[in-house]
Amino acid sequence: MIPVLLVDDHPAICFALKVLLEKSGEFTVTSSSGENIIARIHHDAPKLLILDLDLRNADGLALLPRIKQHFPALKVLIFTNQPAHVYALRTLQAGADGFLNKSLSLSSVEPLCHLILDGYSCFPGGILNEALRATGDTPHGDEVLERFSDREIAVLNYLRQGKSNKEIAERLALSNKTISTYKARMLQKSGAEDLQQLFALLDGEEEK
Repeated sequence: MIPVLLVDDHPAICFALKVLLEKSGEFTVTSSSGENIIARIHHDAPKLLILDLDLRNADGLALLPRIKQHFPALKVLIFTNQPAHVYALRTLQAGADGFLNKSLSLSSVEPLCHLILDGYSCFPGGILNEALRATGDTPHGDEVLERFSDREIAVLNYLRQGKSNKEIAERLALSNKTISTYKARMLQKSGAEDLQQLFALLDGEEEK
């Protein structure tokens, strides 16, 4: 079981996320309002922290650098109502491993947790590339491909051939929903906003 600490002072959200994550049988979830957070992390020893930015008695963005200073190996997913275009890059720079807006479906949380625990950074499209441009570094096509699983590369190749989700699903004996999940994961792993940007990133490397 993977211990997860959810820092959010909205009981309904805490309950919903706890039910959702523990339903898989892979996670055990405890929650906190954000008070005495450093001591709470010491006590619970979570592998993943799901942190809201809007807390009654604390500022999640201000807490994040302190948390990472004390627990540099702790994976952190920001789960907030705050807009991604304002806060996603800030949280990335402060040490977060992923960012998800609460307006999105709760079903997005579990796959994102797995990706983050597997070592991936999961931010809205373009945020990772924006951060890399700020440091003068940009990802190469081969570096992006290294982040993909064999099945994701198979899906990618069919997408580049212009195949639809339905056609790819039939060829790989998968569901349409699974193909959509692979597409979303590839965008998250690459930092691309859409498939065309992902293709351009890969083609740019091939043209060099």
